[in-house]
Amino acid sequence: MKRFITTVAMSALVVSGFAATGTGKVEAASVTKVKVTDNGLRVRTAPSTNASIVGKVNAGQTYTYKGKSGSWTKISYKGKTRYVSSSYVKTYKTSTATKAYTTSGTSGKRANILKEAAKHKGTPYVWGGTTTRGFDCSGYTSYVYKKAAGKTLPRTSSAQYSSAKKVSVSKVQQGDLVFFSHGSGIQHVGIATSKSSMINSETGGVKYSSFKSGYWGSRLVGAGSYL
Repeated sequence: MKRFITTVAMSALVVSGFAATGTGKVEAASVTKVKVTDNGLRVRTAPSTNASIVGKVNAGQTYTYKGKSGSWTKISYKGKTRYVSSSYVKTYKTSTATKAYTTSGTSGKRANILKEAAKHKGTPYVWGGTTTRGFDCSGYTSYVYKKAAGKTLPRTSSAQYSSAKKVSVSKVQQGDLVFFSHGSGIQHVGIATSKSSMINSETGGVKYSSFKSGYWGSRLVGAGSYL
């Protein structure tokens, strides 16, 4: 899924509004993903309600798309091809290059937040997770802010949005939080690493993503700051 671009990465970071130094890494993705739209969706071994249930997934979680079988969608689930009802998922393509962070021109708590956030790239997504064993979205932002800035954030993404000082998306700074909705209140949060990219905990683990385009771009609600 991930490829690395060199020259393009450096110029892209300059365009983002932050000077390009240090990392200069771009992750380019071009795959079809499946986004779950309801909680408690059953994952089965075959495209039938009579097939064995091997797990349940929740709204907002994403999986690699493996195809269709009638009214069922095939996904990659724990390394195997499994099936979920197509009525409760949406498919979409990811083809956005997303930037890793650079701390040039950033100091103090904001730089500490970016550095701490980057340490946990690849940590698994765990529903309700708040530790380095696995994070959910708000568990991750809470952990990073506590470790890097000594700030205690509310536990959920909706509570973090309510308590944060609202910031215009056009004026978002590195280390600010960006918030998203799947259609019913605030349901996801990430840490801005540039004017258009973030690091967040989603299905697949902690990773860099665009918050201005692709899946998250269409669901962006706003930004907030605790700094």
